[in-house]
Amino acid sequence: TVYEAEADQWLTDLLAALAGAPAALPKTTAAPASGKANFRGEVLTNINLNDTPSAKETHHLEISCGDGIDYAPGDAAGFYAVNPEPLVDRVLAALGLNGAEEVAFRGQSGPLREILSKKTSLTWLPDRIIKKYAALTSQTIESPRVNLDELLRSHPAPGLDPSALLEILEPITPRLYSISSSPAAHPGEIHLTVARSTFKTADGSTGEGLCSTFLCQLPEESEIEFHIHKNQSFKLPAPETDIIMVGPGTGIAPFRSFLFERDAQGASGRNWLLFGDQHFVTDFLYQTELQDFLKTGVLHRLDTAFSRDQADKIYVQHRLLEHAAEVFAWLESGAVLYV
Repeated sequence: TVYEAEADQWLTDLLAALAGAPAALPKTTAAPASGKANFRGEVLTNINLNDTPSAKETHHLEISCGDGIDYAPGDAAGFYAVNPEPLVDRVLAALGLNGAEEVAFRGQSGPLREILSKKTSLTWLPDRIIKKYAALTSQTIESPRVNLDELLRSHPAPGLDPSALLEILEPITPRLYSISSSPAAHPGEIHLTVARSTFKTADGSTGEGLCSTFLCQLPEESEIEFHIHKNQSFKLPAPETDIIMVGPGTGIAPFRSFLFERDAQGASGRNWLLFGDQHFVTDFLYQTELQDFLKTGVLHRLDTAFSRDQADKIYVQHRLLEHAAEVFAWLESGAVLYV
């Protein structure tokens, strides 16, 4: 893109500035270099919300995190993914190492396997890293974005010092996911709505999103660390204010939080949700909950758009146009619109 070079340099500078976070967390919380407290929780539930034969895989996760958790509807949670073990094994095999070697990375030290697993970004390497590897190994490399194991196999460097390799790698960055629970309705928990990301690589194979795959594959009772990312620009208004929520796909996540919170508050403001996805039968996320909200009057209006259920694709923006007069009337009477 036009701004890719500038964005890459900005990210490199940012990662350098953030280097040196603590290597371990205590049992409850800790304050890393970013100033955000890290929490440790236990996965209670991890289920796929999409039905067979949906082309999508969207998981609902419930994480127990105790009474110390502090968030509001509209906030997000940040997670650090762990690299898949088979990928780490392939990297070590390409290096000819067993992973027990003691190494340092960005101010942290530990066995090479642990550093590769939890600290370093190994997937979908950007061009800047491939160029650094080419310079490090004195090779000419013209390669699309690949995982580290693929780069090591296609352009081997026998006897490469792992410390030198770690010098050019970047840390795993946190991924943010909107919290889909309400602190009032789900005390001591956070819920997530995570779509497992897949994509086509340059060679035509299928790649997977690192963090979404990590979260979607987490077994129940496993421990996970995260931090809360406050979002002061995305909050509920006064309880008496009407709201219109446009949330297709996993965009429904914060609005599920909103609805549970408004219900717990006994808010008098009206709530209108517009939800869309591909198919009604397989992709209607949280259908039972939304129907219950309609029955109890928490949800005053629900409009849906399932794009693949008819010849002409219909999206939530079409529903907004269809009901433009009502949308305008709600806004004129003081409603807040969220997208």
